[in-house]
Amino acid sequence: MSRILLSAYACEPGKGSEAEVGWLWGTELEAAGHEVWVITREANRRAIEDAPTTRSKPGLHFVYYDLPQWILNSKHGGRGVHWYYALWQWGAYRLARRLMKTARFDCVQHVTFVGLRAPSFMGRLGLPFVLGPVSGGECVPPLLRKGLSNGARLRELARDAANRLVKADPTLRHGFRNAETILVATAESQALIPRAFRDKCQVQLGVGLSREYLGWTGLRKKSVGGGLRLLYAGRLLEWKGVDLALRALRQMKDRDVAAIFTVVGAGAAERSLKTLAAELDISDAVRWVPWVSHAELDEHYYQHDALLFPSLRDSGGMVVLEALAHGLPVVCTDLGGPGVIVNERCGRVVATGGRVRAEIVSELTGALLELSCDRVLLHKLSRAARTRAWQFDFQKVVTQLHPVATVEARL
Repeated sequence: MSRILLSAYACEPGKGSEAEVGWLWGTELEAAGHEVWVITREANRRAIEDAPTTRSKPGLHFVYYDLPQWILNSKHGGRGVHWYYALWQWGAYRLARRLMKTARFDCVQHVTFVGLRAPSFMGRLGLPFVLGPVSGGECVPPLLRKGLSNGARLRELARDAANRLVKADPTLRHGFRNAETILVATAESQALIPRAFRDKCQVQLGVGLSREYLGWTGLRKKSVGGGLRLLYAGRLLEWKGVDLALRALRQMKDRDVAAIFTVVGAGAAERSLKTLAAELDISDAVRWVPWVSHAELDEHYYQHDALLFPSLRDSGGMVVLEALAHGLPVVCTDLGGPGVIVNERCGRVVATGGRVRAEIVSELTGALLELSCDRVLLHKLSRAARTRAWQFDFQKVVTQLHPVATVEARL
């Protein structure tokens, strides 16, 4: 048994995305037999302490920290989150130093935020330090940026510039230097690590599902007819590719193939996407659903035939794994985490290399037509989706990636 300290800014049960990743690292390491301390935000306390899982895990300890209220008040939602996060990480490091006076840790790991450009100071503790899995090297391919708005293209250029600065940033380099192991979610993210530290890197997705979740999810409900029922769940941002999905839906309509597309989520691109649906004359085939709870999202999985997720730079893809666990085949691009998770046995992956947006739309349409016209294939993919989801059992993630054996060898 190892005594592991986790830095998990985002850590909350039942919320999905990064919050779920932070939660799973803590709970699954404890389930593997380790004693785990998690430093996370005070804002996460209620959800954590109300979770039945927390009370059933005596080896899991949470330590809460937040910056003073006047700093919290100036954060203004997402606009100030980056500088606030950097300050929080410094405060979490100082808290960890105090914890070390009363608890003996074998190692420390930074798990969230998962952004590679965000600093972690836990390597300064003098403990074996695992950084990640981190991501952020993924970008929208240049050919596919032509359909983005001017603002979105500028944001992608700013992201490119920020990524180029990673290798020169002294704070980030210090973290890479102190790390014993650097876990990166994709090969694109590994390319951002300075060559001097690249031998420490392991490419490994940082997402997975708990055995409890995998155990109670199952195959989708039987189709009730009325055409192919497609689902998207996530933020409505331009790089998520929902506009490509809408255009594919229009092409299906042109071929007199019935389909219903449910879009669950919200974001800056919501208005423009609704306008596009109206211009394409497919508003009657698109259902817009605001953010829902995780339990409600599970019901949406059961009510649909497939997940349509044509994101152009997602590093993880927790929603993709959840859909597979519910028996939904996934249609996605080959970019980022979804392109790694999904294979031809459990869905369809559209290649993007050297292609323009019109070609991607055509490929998406072809995949959807195949699923719509061949219900035997859809059922086969649905069963294989469950099998594929089990390959991302988070117990396997933590036991394979955490350097427990190395720590114990030193004792």
